[in-house]
Amino acid sequence: MVMTLIALGVISREQARSLDSFDGRTRLGRFRESLMAFGALISEGTDDFDVSWLVDVFKRAGVITDVLDVAPRRQTTIRNIADAVHNRKIPIVGVEWDCAQAGHWLLVIGYQGYQGNDEDELQITHLLCLDPTSEAPRVSLWNAVIEVFTEDGKSVNEGRYYCQHWGPNDAPTACRIDQSVLVGLDKKAESNYFY
Repeated sequence: MVMTLIALGVISREQARSLDSFDGRTRLGRFRESLMAFGALISEGTDDFDVSWLVDVFKRAGVITDVLDVAPRRQTTIRNIADAVHNRKIPIVGVEWDCAQAGHWLLVIGYQGYQGNDEDELQITHLLCLDPTSEAPRVSLWNAVIEVFTEDGKSVNEGRYYCQHWGPNDAPTACRIDQSVLVGLDKKAESNYFY
């Protein structure tokens, strides 16, 4: 979530590193207090509404959130996430793993796909992500990839965990996107932002 706020230009890296120094009456102080309300280890986990609630502290700074419902069809969910990226929103996706790992949130910063010819719709095959549990990217803008579909539109895996997560150091693991929140700037704030 902090990475999203930095990417939107709402807070700086320096402010993110020193959240403990802000007065609780300021926006950053209220954000820190909201984070602390979850406790040190967030043992209960967070859901899409919790993420939206935390980001709402920045509503007056022009930050808007939208909880994206997971569509009954996987293709629709992935298309909605890609459309959000295309429209300069930052999807934060909740990823759940097959191998009993605790799920966590990733930022989707791009996508890639396959298009047979100019008349075909782009078949999204991969979501390019920033994973806060991995090292910062050194060669690309992302440090994790979620492979969602093959070039012909079939799920990468059968069953509930239809995606593959590729991290920088681990073997690909089966996963699924079970929640997502779109974070962006309202029209007024967006007009002041340099892309």
